[in-house]
Amino acid sequence: MTPFHQSLSRELKTLLSRLKLRRCQEVGDSPTVLGRVWIHGAGQVHVGNRVILDGRLAPIELNVVASDSLIILGDDVVLEGGASLEAMSSIAVGAGSRLGAFCKVMDNQHHPLRGNRHARPASVPLVIEEAVSVGSRAILLPGTHLSKGCTVAPGTVVSRKIPAGVSVGGVPARVLRREVMG
Repeated sequence: MTPFHQSLSRELKTLLSRLKLRRCQEVGDSPTVLGRVWIHGAGQVHVGNRVILDGRLAPIELNVVASDSLIILGDDVVLEGGASLEAMSSIAVGAGSRLGAFCKVMDNQHHPLRGNRHARPASVPLVIEEAVSVGSRAILLPGTHLSKGCTVAPGTVVSRKIPAGVSVGGVPARVLRREVMG
């Protein structure tokens, strides 16, 4: 393929990706969207530079429910197929983070576990800092704060702050390994 054709192909892929992300308020440089991405709700979605949304396996869902809801995907973030982010308040994914296939990220439980099940509990912002790796089918519940460089094993349920450089796994999440700083 000639350099001209390569450049044209790259431009067409970027244009198609931008078309799929047209409901986003802000899209950075060189987004890559493979497969399907569903963006629902009245809130705002901000996508950073070089973000990869790989929805070939299953659609990726970004649901910003209320008009003041916010999802922020930082630079170089990768979302794999079937990932679902549901924000009533806010979800922030830091630069260089990766969310595995079929992981579920939500900042609201949608109903309390006790008492009136028709009352909606308050939303708690969810933060995923830089260079975090979340395994497939992991569930991140309201109040989760994943610090820089931590790793979440596949199938883990997280509902609290996880320190930097730690690997967690299990239901509920517990520390499996700590990185040695040196």
